[in-house]
Amino acid sequence: GVSIEQLDEAIEWHRNAMASENVLGSLLEMYIAENLEPVGWIWCSGETVRAVDFIYPKRDATWTAIQVKNRSNSENSSSSSVRNGTDIEKWHRFNAKDAETYWDKLNEISQSKSRLLSEEGFAEFVRRYIGAY
Repeated sequence: GVSIEQLDEAIEWHRNAMASENVLGSLLEMYIAENLEPVGWIWCSGETVRAVDFIYPKRDATWTAIQVKNRSNSENSSSSSVRNGTDIEKWHRFNAKDAETYWDKLNEISQSKSRLLSEEGFAEFVRRYIGAY
């Protein structure tokens, strides 16, 4: 529905929106790492472990693995297909349709009772991180 005259501008808006989403995803992982690394979780930053953002070594020599997404609709088909046949847990921060957040699910998966993750905590982390620059 964009006119030819506005096409370049629309493409630039899209690029900016995608770049913002990538930055927000990085901030989300940084917040989670700051809170879960002290209790034994490992942040698999970048492509350290394919399709996994955080892992936790369990006493029985197995691992809990989590793939983190910001929104319920921010997953592409390649990242979902990688989980097929694996025990990788998928967690997304909020539902894109109604903005409901799912921090309680992440707290359940991570079994971190001493460092509960929350939307308020994430917002404070972002303010603190941005304020440092």
